[in-house]
Amino acid sequence: MKKTLLALSISFIAANWALAQQAPTSQPTRVLTPAEQRQKEKIEREIQRERQIRAEWLQKQREYEAKQAEKERQKQAKKAAKENPPQETVKPVPAAVTPPTVPSVAPPVVSQPAETPPVVTEPSRKELREKRKQEEQEAKAAKAAQDKADREAKAAKAAQEKAERDAKKAAESSSASPRSFAPPAPVAPVATEPVAAPQIEKAQRPRRERKAAPVKPDSVAAAPASSVAPSVVRTNKEFLPKGHLFEPILLDPLEAQTYGSVFPAYWTEGEKYKGSIVPFAFGFAKPFYRHTSAPDRAEEWVLDLASFTQFEAYHDAVANKARRRIMNTDYKISIIYNIRRGENNYRIRVYHLSSHLGDDYIFRNQITAPSPNAVNYELLDFTYSRTVNNWRLYGGAGVVLRKTEERKPLSAQLGAFYKKPSTRAARLVGGVDVKFWQQTNFRPGIHGGIGFELGRTQNNLTFLLEGYSGFRPYSQYEDQQTAWIGLGLYLNPF
Repeated sequence: MKKTLLALSISFIAANWALAQQAPTSQPTRVLTPAEQRQKEKIEREIQRERQIRAEWLQKQREYEAKQAEKERQKQAKKAAKENPPQETVKPVPAAVTPPTVPSVAPPVVSQPAETPPVVTEPSRKELREKRKQEEQEAKAAKAAQDKADREAKAAKAAQEKAERDAKKAAESSSASPRSFAPPAPVAPVATEPVAAPQIEKAQRPRRERKAAPVKPDSVAAAPASSVAPSVVRTNKEFLPKGHLFEPILLDPLEAQTYGSVFPAYWTEGEKYKGSIVPFAFGFAKPFYRHTSAPDRAEEWVLDLASFTQFEAYHDAVANKARRRIMNTDYKISIIYNIRRGENNYRIRVYHLSSHLGDDYIFRNQITAPSPNAVNYELLDFTYSRTVNNWRLYGGAGVVLRKTEERKPLSAQLGAFYKKPSTRAARLVGGVDVKFWQQTNFRPGIHGGIGFELGRTQNNLTFLLEGYSGFRPYSQYEDQQTAWIGLGLYLNPF
């Protein structure tokens, strides 16, 4: 009994050991998941593709070497033909003689590269990846081109259908009015096919022209016809417009403009100044709002600012030095309302003017007590201007808005300025300006000049040889009789 049990136990143990040895062999097939299976198939596909690419590379290499061998054979044949030409002339038919010589050369040439390709042309993985990417990009580009072509074909087809529909509608509308001609209706579709395209193009072009047409009348200066312009120009309102309806008066000493002058000859109360007077002005007159109701009817508001400074340049005999000292500075601010009616221009102006002696002048002349200063006032004036035969003629009058005890009220101004018409950059200009003040007993202040204007814009430079005689136009010493001769450069910045 004991022997039987021992034999059974030994057999049981042996069977278990055998099963344990067989388990690992069957486990791999059971553990292989779908993801692993896909990965395995992907690897196999990549290996297959690499083999295919390598085979293609080898085939291309062989073809290239064969071409090179063929070229070499042709070179050898040409060289042989050049070396022994009589052999070719003697034998008329032995065109076949050259081929036998060629095969003798060909085998060694072809057999040598046939062994080398595996070493030289072995493509790396990087090259394979690049080639694969290039193929994918080419496929994508081809697909995109195909899609684009399909879209264009669809668009062309839709446009053609739309053109046909429009042509049919046009034919129906044209045939609807004469009802008696109902039978010829079927002829319309035949005529619509060639006529459809030009009808659509002609319908689009006039629309574009109509859109561009309203833009032209926006410019006020470009509308010469009075019958058409008013309806368009009536709403023209400009902020900070260019130019002036009433041009600044160049020869007015108190006009808001920018200039610089040198007066080497200067007299005060009949005595000649031993040095030179150098006046400067920094100013501008700028319209900030303009309303135009017609080409010859407009109004504008203008702001002008200016400072007028006079320097004296002389030789100091005590110090034996050249001196340049400030004498006086006047400040001016104005609000102007300009009106244009055809060729007639009007200016209504209110301005404030104040005069201040320079510290150098006070110190040099030892002025220690305050003196009355009548050049500190406000003035309202009206000026009319008109151009006749290239001569600008103007005149006006003003009233001081101060008490009579401070300054006498009346003033007047008149003048003429000539500008020669010319297409050149330089033109002759000249004129005279005359002013009267009740404060100076109506003694005229006459300012004249002649010179050249340079430029073709509204902001031109003007060079003048100028002279003046009358009351002093600057400073609180306006009662002094003054005269000068000098050169001036004038500019209106706006």
